[in-house]
Amino acid sequence: MRRLFGLAAAAAVLVAGCGGTNDKAQSAATPAATATAPAGSAMKLAIAADPGGAIRFTHTTLTAKAGRVEIEFSNRSQLPHAVTITGNGVDASTKVVTDADAPPVTVDLKPGTYTFFCPVDDHREEGMQGTLTVR
Repeated sequence: MRRLFGLAAAAAVLVAGCGGTNDKAQSAATPAATATAPAGSAMKLAIAADPGGAIRFTHTTLTAKAGRVEIEFSNRSQLPHAVTITGNGVDASTKVVTDADAPPVTVDLKPGTYTFFCPVDDHREEGMQGTLTVR
């Protein structure tokens, strides 16, 4: 049952991604996703681009526990996207992918606030960014 809950939570987090819109109402209504970790391994944080091709992530607010975190990025759109996480001494990026999953990137996160964004072209400026809170 615990494993099923972990998989369900991971699936919910996977719905986060790289895409952007300046629609503040939609961002505010998007529930936060939470990373999960099986015992003895890195926590997995799944981020996803909007599969419909909008320049936005599916979630703009994420949470994770401090420690080793494996960033999984999925982009099912026809636009190239990646994800970069910065803050508290961290500056890590996935590969840029189109209609694919990027190879995971593992980082050590301390408690605090981080920014995640798409580094492709002007996607960040178009609103393709979010906040990761680590506790």
